[in-house]
Amino acid sequence: MLETWIQFISCGLAILTILSYFIYNSYRQSIRPSKYMLAAQKLGFKGYEKSNGQKISMEEQQEALLKIFQLAGYFKLSNIWHDLNCIGDVENVTKVFDEISSVVKYSKADQSDPTKFNAEYMRTNLFKSDNIDLQDALDLLLYIAQHAFGRQAAQERYELVSPKWMTTYEDYYLEAARLLRLIDREYPTLNEYDGCWIAGAARVALSQRIIDYKYYIYSKAIKINGETLVLAGEREVWANIDGMTPTLCQKLLEASEKNIDINTVRLSSSADDDSIEIEEGKAYIMHLARFYNIKLNASKPFIQYANKDECPPGRFPNRIYANYDDMNKTSKLTETHISQDLLRTYLDNNINKINIIDTLAQDKVRPNTASTARDATERIIKHIHAGEYGDKKKIKILLYTNNPSIERQTLVTQRQVNQILEKYGLTAMGYQIKIEGVGFSSRQRLAIVHSELGALITEKYKDAIVDIEATLEKRPKRDITRLLFQTRDKNLVVPDQPHIKNNSDDDLI
Repeated sequence: MLETWIQFISCGLAILTILSYFIYNSYRQSIRPSKYMLAAQKLGFKGYEKSNGQKISMEEQQEALLKIFQLAGYFKLSNIWHDLNCIGDVENVTKVFDEISSVVKYSKADQSDPTKFNAEYMRTNLFKSDNIDLQDALDLLLYIAQHAFGRQAAQERYELVSPKWMTTYEDYYLEAARLLRLIDREYPTLNEYDGCWIAGAARVALSQRIIDYKYYIYSKAIKINGETLVLAGEREVWANIDGMTPTLCQKLLEASEKNIDINTVRLSSSADDDSIEIEEGKAYIMHLARFYNIKLNASKPFIQYANKDECPPGRFPNRIYANYDDMNKTSKLTETHISQDLLRTYLDNNINKINIIDTLAQDKVRPNTASTARDATERIIKHIHAGEYGDKKKIKILLYTNNPSIERQTLVTQRQVNQILEKYGLTAMGYQIKIEGVGFSSRQRLAIVHSELGALITEKYKDAIVDIEATLEKRPKRDITRLLFQTRDKNLVVPDQPHIKNNSDDDLI
């Protein structure tokens, strides 16, 4: 009898042990952060404090990204299946798809109404199984985000077309984009800097940056001890991108003269402004050509190409360019000429305090944030070698731009700065150049904001991969060119989507 009771108790303890294990394991699984949360942290979505003291939590930022992906339709099951197959090298891809689909179903991500979407559930459960690792999660997030980038090679942001969902859900998009720091003004955190760089841009954006620089630097008594540089270069002028309405010209001039916050100036255009802007752009090109004594063709001062085959190197269809007397010998009007003109227009007596970085195009590719930042850093290196910084080794640079580009341009610029310091052996000597990006709030169409989101996540991903390589001491699974919008293979044949046991056919959209 005693032996029977001992066997019974032993059996009960064994069952209790097994149950305890499963209960504990389930609990551990439930509190373990999802790999989406870990990947989002690696991408820098960790929360932040706004200049007014308001704190934005990590959870708010991570859910904001999911909300934008949901609005854009990136969580439709057909899109998830496509993207999983396109990144490649996902083990048990059907099993992974089945698990993601379950999260999609219960979070209601695979439908169009943002009010039904449970972003918190998706944040805490997306990529939670052991069938997908952190690298897979990062790569898939980048691949998905690159749909937002959406720009073909050489396409400019102003040429993007807004899809219908952006208009329908504009308020929801803005709320989420604001949490991702793509909308609001970013303020300088210090009263004194060792230099200031104004990021180059097309004429309208650069005008606003220069005016806002003047407003903040002079009105707010922010001291720039060293140089202020405009980061311009050999980007050819054309009427479509560099024109503006006469009304806008006048508003910008008044904002400069009265030295007021550019965010308080109403800059909206009417629906039929395109032709007016182009005509003003032509007149502006003529003005620049006369000022710089650059000869245009007298009988046909402008030229536009219908297709790529007609275009000479560096030019593209549907853009209205200056038609020079001799394309091969005549100096062309560039962003550098615009920068000089705008400094004369808006900074009058202060123009001598600002220099321009004139970055050359390389292989017919126009200068960009990275190449102009490289040249600006090379200029600082010369000052360091000339002893102009004395014993100072921590150099603070204010990068003046505007949203939705502030964080992306700051990341790109900081990376270039670090590479140049490393190149000259100055990092080992203790030199640091810290870039702080600031500027006015977004005044762009949502199509441009959305594209900037895709570009921003690319830069965040580059930093995350470097960190993963250093921590895990292994190379990434996939080359980034397989993931980016402009370089990935858009003609991959994807197998038919499998039937998902977690979802009824009625759940699939």
